Amino acid sequence: MPQFLQVALLATLLTLTGCSSFTTSEQPPIPQINSWNDHQQQMALLTHWELSGKIGIRSPQDNQSANLFWQQQDQKYVIEMTGPLGQGGARITGQPGHIQVSIAGEGDFQAGSPEALLQDTLGWSVPVEQFQWWVRGLPAPDSSFQQQMNNNRLDELMQDGWHVRYLRYKQHDIYTLPSKIRLSRDALSITLIIKEWTPLH
Repeated sequence: MPQFLQVALLATLLTLTGCSSFTTSEQPPIPQINSWNDHQQQMALLTHWELSGKIGIRSPQDNQSANLFWQQQDQKYVIEMTGPLGQGGARITGQPGHIQVSIAGEGDFQAGSPEALLQDTLGWSVPVEQFQWWVRGLPAPDSSFQQQMNNNRLDELMQDGWHVRYLRYKQHDIYTLPSKIRLSRDALSITLIIKEWTPLH
């Protein structure tokens, strides 16, 4: 075989090999979940975690977006939003019965009702205690709900007047967790894109 044909063939094989490897690494398969009960039990045990990503809020009054960091330690949480949403940043810390919102340049605000405080300080609100469950792909306990499933994972959830749609999941360590969620109630729509999940031990 002429030398230039050998070189061309080798280059073609290397190109095909490289494309195949790239496609495999970029699209890892999500493991099949054996049952919804198994998935619920595994997610319920994930009580200490961090996530980072972006949040977008659409309402009749305004459209906002921000970078998001959320740390959950059992029932205690710290949620930080930076970027256009808070004109420098907003930090939410809380636990059952108490919440504090700190806004850059404005100070600290406290209340016993997370929803009322978020509405007063940020202009929008989510049920934070339920959201801790929804973000893991679970319905919140002690409240009635309706759900639609897909491959033993939540596809849609209707609870406490909110419609939660799970648009994408991603594998993180041993957990299959939501990576894109959209929440809506009345004219408010919140989209959460999660780039990284980190279980804390």
